[in-house]
Amino acid sequence: MAGKYKERSVYPATFSGDLIHDKIAVQTDITRVDLGDIGAADTFTLTPTRVDFAVADATTGVITFVGAGAQAAPMQTAIRAKGGIYAVATVTFVSAELYDIVVPGGYDVTWAVASPTTFTPGSTVETTAGAVVYTKQFGIGKFAEIKKIIARGFNENSLVVSVTDADGKTVFSGTLDTSTASADVPFVRLLTADGVAGEDGAAAANTSSGVFRGPLTAVITSNAPYHRSDAQPFVKVGPGPAFSAPRLTFVIADESERAGRVIQRTTGNRTPAQIAAAATATLDLGVSIGNIKRIKLENGGPGTPDTSVAPTLTDADGLVVYTKTSTDYTSPVLEQLSHEGFDQAQAAVPDLVDVVAKSPLTLAVSGGLTTGTFKVTAWVEV
Repeated sequence: MAGKYKERSVYPATFSGDLIHDKIAVQTDITRVDLGDIGAADTFTLTPTRVDFAVADATTGVITFVGAGAQAAPMQTAIRAKGGIYAVATVTFVSAELYDIVVPGGYDVTWAVASPTTFTPGSTVETTAGAVVYTKQFGIGKFAEIKKIIARGFNENSLVVSVTDADGKTVFSGTLDTSTASADVPFVRLLTADGVAGEDGAAAANTSSGVFRGPLTAVITSNAPYHRSDAQPFVKVGPGPAFSAPRLTFVIADESERAGRVIQRTTGNRTPAQIAAAATATLDLGVSIGNIKRIKLENGGPGTPDTSVAPTLTDADGLVVYTKTSTDYTSPVLEQLSHEGFDQAQAAVPDLVDVVAKSPLTLAVSGGLTTGTFKVTAWVEV
């Protein structure tokens, strides 16, 4: 039977049905090779290493020095003879010692001068790392808790993943190693979300899962392109181990308002007079008791906003849900919310506790709100 936990996946490879706002950007790899004090009749080889697999490809054939002005041509011929992703590589002359090796298509390749016998090569520098950047949007419903991440089928030694929600909040950001001995090793982790502590508004490591607003945007930076064809679905282009369906998956707890799990509630813009009256500065949670998972506090007009606001939100039982010393909320605070508490032995627990509050909440501002308005929005698990 269908439960509240669901998978939502995004595929980096292009295929029929991609949303119109999905994007792919390709960055060409450029490595500058320094042949140092190479001279007449000197010989050498070049060895490329694919960064995605962290594996060296076969070395080129022997290249003979033919003079600075003409050296790019034999280097290019030797590299292209390797075939595959190197078949259209180019070599350009920079100076008597320096030559740029260019591998198009978004592959990240580093080069080494191999087997020099009668000369000393200089350093080799990758001036532009090859990459393909896939930007994909995918739906999670209106709101969802993100419980787990799975990156499978990438076979990447350095896969960069950044995922944000519709408000720009970071769901996940990191560099993943999903390749061992050129074999795919899925990245599987449970997720939490940092936020702020209700008792003082300070940054907190929140062990409960964060609530995020859909859709999510995933930016996946790969060391090599992914390709889909009817003959061989979802395989990496060029030489190397084959695999199917590289995908980034999130396990979510469906907390959409439609499903009746998480609802969004707000005080609306409260004026100084309304906050002073207390009874008009309240936040109805929409239920008698709810779990406040995420909060937004903002200070605005009309007129010049008050840039020094010290708010306190208190529930109907007297629990301080959120408080912070005087701060400028003109740039809104939008964060996951947790709280300190106690365990079963009455030992203090840091900011790891869900904020279970009784409705309504009362908003107070120490010293009063002088100008503008103040607004609090809460996302409440019901």
